[in-house]
Amino acid sequence: MDQDTKRFLSYIFLQARAHSRFLLLGLTFALLSSSITGLGTWSIKPIFNFVFEEKNYSYFKFVPLYILLLFFLNGLFSLFQAYYMKALAVRVINGIRLQLFRKCLFLPYSLLIKERSGQTVSKVINDTSQIEPILGESFQIVIKESLTVWVLIAVAFYQRWDLTLLILITLPIIIYGTKVLGTKARRARSLTQRATGELTHKTGEIIHGIREIKLVPSKDFLTQLFSKELERFYRLSLKVTKYRESSKSLVDLMTGLGGALIIGYGGFLIIKGNLSPGAFLSLMTAMLLIYTPLRKLSRAYTGLKEAQGAWSRIEELLSKEEERGGGLRVLETNVGFLLKEVSFRYNDDLPYVLEKVSLFIPARQMVALVGPSGAGKSTLISLLPRFFDPTEGKIYLDDHPLEDFDLESLRNLFGMVWQEPFLFNLSLWDNLTLVKPMATEEEVRSACELAQAWEFIEKLPQGLDTVLGEEGLMLSGGQKQRLALARVFLKKPPIIILDEATSQLDTLTEKAIENALQTLRGKHTLIVIAHRLSTVTKADKIVVMEKGRIVGEGRHEDLLSQSPLYRELYQSFQRRI
Repeated sequence: MDQDTKRFLSYIFLQARAHSRFLLLGLTFALLSSSITGLGTWSIKPIFNFVFEEKNYSYFKFVPLYILLLFFLNGLFSLFQAYYMKALAVRVINGIRLQLFRKCLFLPYSLLIKERSGQTVSKVINDTSQIEPILGESFQIVIKESLTVWVLIAVAFYQRWDLTLLILITLPIIIYGTKVLGTKARRARSLTQRATGELTHKTGEIIHGIREIKLVPSKDFLTQLFSKELERFYRLSLKVTKYRESSKSLVDLMTGLGGALIIGYGGFLIIKGNLSPGAFLSLMTAMLLIYTPLRKLSRAYTGLKEAQGAWSRIEELLSKEEERGGGLRVLETNVGFLLKEVSFRYNDDLPYVLEKVSLFIPARQMVALVGPSGAGKSTLISLLPRFFDPTEGKIYLDDHPLEDFDLESLRNLFGMVWQEPFLFNLSLWDNLTLVKPMATEEEVRSACELAQAWEFIEKLPQGLDTVLGEEGLMLSGGQKQRLALARVFLKKPPIIILDEATSQLDTLTEKAIENALQTLRGKHTLIVIAHRLSTVTKADKIVVMEKGRIVGEGRHEDLLSQSPLYRELYQSFQRRI
């Protein structure tokens, strides 16, 4: 057994130990079932000899009842064994899924966006589903059928050791062939799981961009792309089936060979008078019965290797390093953020998005970031809660490097509203109180009124109990932005970041929210990105960005005279209104 397989099985058994009651009961009933099978096979010789050779025909009437009892007990024990093993499998799989889910919550954001969503979902759901058969089916087969094989071999050796050894020469062929086919199945399964992730990812892309797709004059190109992935998945799935079924065919061939050997040599011994018919029948039954569990064991081993292929992708995710912070906890900010010569790029192969940015963002003041699209504004604010770390340079909060702060306490300082806010497929109440679970209804209503959201909430079918649908699809863009703002107003964090957070609001609603934000000045640090410069003209500091650099900073009046780019942006805005 190779090291990867040992590591995989060690991990599975470690998870199973947490549910030892189910494992112990499953093992107990497997042992009982195997013992009944061995008892039935062993008893053929004494029953045959006593009833038929010694002509005690009066006892023949008990033979059918005896057989019925054996089959009843075997079926009952097998049922209990399968039940407890399935219970163990589902509990272990759910435990692994929970581990993967928690792992995703604590992985760096920069890593998660590189791990495409479809592949991550595939690892959490599909790959763990591939492991379930090894626990629910293959695992119980390995336990029960292995015990059955050893019991039947013991019975066969008891009857005639030399004939038993002759038949067992087929076992090395079965073991070697199963190992080779299992390895091939593992590789094919691993590739199949990746193909499943690609299908999940592409399906998600299509659903997410369905509006744009419907405007495309020809859908043939997209259909061809999706068909290509389906064809790849089809070919890989057939490979898995080919290797899995080949192991079964190998055992069938060896069963024929073993049957030929036992009938040929056993019949010769009976003719010579060296073996009684009862002993031969008992031995032949035991040896032929061995091949049934061997067939199952062969398929179970192939299933194990398939599950291992899925496991390798799960292990890859579980082994990734979680994001880490320091030990310094922070509840509020007193000085502010200081960026020193900060540069950033998303990948070593990509150009810098920020270059040599030095900036001070004072606490409890309103700072606005303006500039054309692609200037690096959204990237800059993503560095503050450490969604990303600078490629070069340092960021300080209250004179301490960001790396020194405990991540949970650092991020708890922030409330952020994006241009496309995310809402869960939960009720309005659950979406809002996510940031403050113990909030009262009065607090929630007050936050919604401040965000100009209460009016439309009252008109919803169930008010705050209305379920929003996936990603809040039942709401307009402006309504989603107002709910996201209400969530921030409910949390009342020390730092509020608005990234085009009012872009989809009408003028009157935007004005009302601007007035609400004005009441927060002096109490909270406000960082605002907006193309509507009416939102930022009253900021304490305006930072003008272009191509990843700061090209001007100051108040509105100063920048009009000192910054050509700001003046151009402002004049362009004035013409639009």
